[in-house]
Amino acid sequence: MRMIQIRRFGILTALFLGSAGSAYAQLPGAVFTTLMNGTRVNANIYQAKCNATGVWLDGGPGPNAPQGAAGLPNGDYYFQVTDPSGKTLLSTDPVINRRFKVTAGVISGLSGLGNHNTSVDFDHNATTIELCPFLDTPNPGGVYKVWVTPIGKFDGDPTKVDNTCGRGCFHGFVPADSKTDNFKVGGGAPLACLEILKVIDQNGDGVINNGSGGWDPLANWPITIIDPLGTSNTFYTPTVKECTFAQLPPGNYTIIEGTISGYAVTINWLDGQYLKSPDVNVAVRIRSANRELIFGNTPVN
Repeated sequence: MRMIQIRRFGILTALFLGSAGSAYAQLPGAVFTTLMNGTRVNANIYQAKCNATGVWLDGGPGPNAPQGAAGLPNGDYYFQVTDPSGKTLLSTDPVINRRFKVTAGVISGLSGLGNHNTSVDFDHNATTIELCPFLDTPNPGGVYKVWVTPIGKFDGDPTKVDNTCGRGCFHGFVPADSKTDNFKVGGGAPLACLEILKVIDQNGDGVINNGSGGWDPLANWPITIIDPLGTSNTFYTPTVKECTFAQLPPGNYTIIEGTISGYAVTINWLDGQYLKSPDVNVAVRIRSANRELIFGNTPVN
């Protein structure tokens, strides 16, 4: 096992193809895939399986989220890679080689016998783990699923690569006790960037004004984005203009700002134009051009 130390670079993005944890998962917290430095990949579409541009396991808080948000319970876990149905195991090394530790709600390192590479997500002082080695998926769309389960919930012999188990489990991983995340390898060149910002319309005039009585950027406001496949993911707004979602494939996206008591929406600003009837729900079509969306809210007495 070797540690690769790198500095955080690039932009924060969000995953779409698979939500962090399946609908049936009861394990609290979040697990997701990133690049080796913790950078999210839009639509969870990776250019390669392995190395720096490949798929790495991360977990706990998402981009711009507080350290305690979506933290995994502390302890030791196993992971595996399968096809999206879970029926075909793609990981090739013994389960014990895929054991890792969670400390303070985030992955803190490998605790098994394997030689999976590790790196650092500097945003939350967490460890990322390279999922390779794993086989190519039989899924025609190039989709994979990564599973995470506490070692106490694993059903089988961790010294083996694969395990036959009952109770509707998959290779020793029981769905009700696991977190999963889908990802895709391949799928064409990235096309567009979506920039999202949240501001406060202090004077409530429904206009983005600079200077006194105008607006102030607001960080950590929850925003949910739904991709063309219908998968949703919630992230938290930054304080500066940046390419929030990069490498977006074309399609229709729905952007929903979280509702917080004491504020009412007054502004939807898309590509420099005000939208009629401001709403918390905005539809955005992605083609090849970059797009910019601003939500504005005013305090309600």
